[in-house]
Amino acid sequence: MDNRWQLVLGVDKDNTPMELSTEEREVEELLSKIYGQGNQSGFGRSSQKIRKWLEGIRIHFPPETVSIMQKDALERQGIKEMLLEPELLEKIEPNIQMVASILSLQQLLPDKTRIVARQLVDRLVKRIQEKLNTKITQAVRTSIKGKSQRIYPKGNSIDWKRTLQENLKYYEKNINSIIPRNWFGYKSGSKLKEVYLLIDKSESMITSAIHASVIGSVLASLSSIRTHLIFFDTEVTDLTDKYQDPVDILFSVPMGGGTDIANALKYTEQKMRNHSHCLLFLISDLDEGGSKEGLLSAILRLQSKKCSIHCLLSLNDEGKPEYNRSIAEDISSFKIPVYGADPENFPDILSQELRLLSL
Repeated sequence: MDNRWQLVLGVDKDNTPMELSTEEREVEELLSKIYGQGNQSGFGRSSQKIRKWLEGIRIHFPPETVSIMQKDALERQGIKEMLLEPELLEKIEPNIQMVASILSLQQLLPDKTRIVARQLVDRLVKRIQEKLNTKITQAVRTSIKGKSQRIYPKGNSIDWKRTLQENLKYYEKNINSIIPRNWFGYKSGSKLKEVYLLIDKSESMITSAIHASVIGSVLASLSSIRTHLIFFDTEVTDLTDKYQDPVDILFSVPMGGGTDIANALKYTEQKMRNHSHCLLFLISDLDEGGSKEGLLSAILRLQSKKCSIHCLLSLNDEGKPEYNRSIAEDISSFKIPVYGADPENFPDILSQELRLLSL
């Protein structure tokens, strides 16, 4: 028990020696690199030391602890070398904070490191997709159920589920197939419901931008709605229809920068074809660097045109977000929902709003 306390609290003030097993000494050295003081702490600029430490923590600690220690190493020791060495990136188990750090530094990464960094980001993105893909798809399909019409649709506008259900009586036993006589699908054009993800890409919003990119890519793959993916700092970057892979999305947008929400809202308003068919998710902590009056005026204009608006102060699972309370209260006074959302709850929010939009 005394040995465990030494591992937790460190060496005694009087440096009284304590017998540790070989494994306990290894654990103590690993902990001292990031939580210790004096000569024991830190890595210097040695990639070899960092690599050895990464290997060690994976041997001695469970995955969830490894993730926490990697994050603490970045924050406490400032070892950005981790993100500049391909060999090190290959050993890192990605978490959302680690990927956020990579994206914030992406323009500094050498080509070789960038390739490995993309692989790391891809591993995390796939984990998020596994959690959200089915939920989002079902949320959209259930909210527009029965809205497809008897038409002769083209390609991905076909409502396959309803088409098959309505044509079961035309099953041909000799070829083991259904030969549809009536097709159901969704009309293209302005009658499609439109979802706008307007994403703040400032430093404080990177983890939310990661989740929003995954959600946006899933929504964009569905033909029953029209999805717009728009990022902003002081400028607007519209990635609608440009990428299918969320990793491509994330690496095409330099993260960080200032914040001009008013300008982004103005751009979005001008892009909308039929405001009453539009659902806008403004994903921002509302730390406006532009005109507060312009921001609020843009919100009111959109609202007056019957656009449905939600303000997501965060889109991650990191707990209570930090945000500009003054602007949040002003927007909330317009009867617009203002809140932080867990990504796993987003499909339910989306489904409810699409149903309301269809009334």
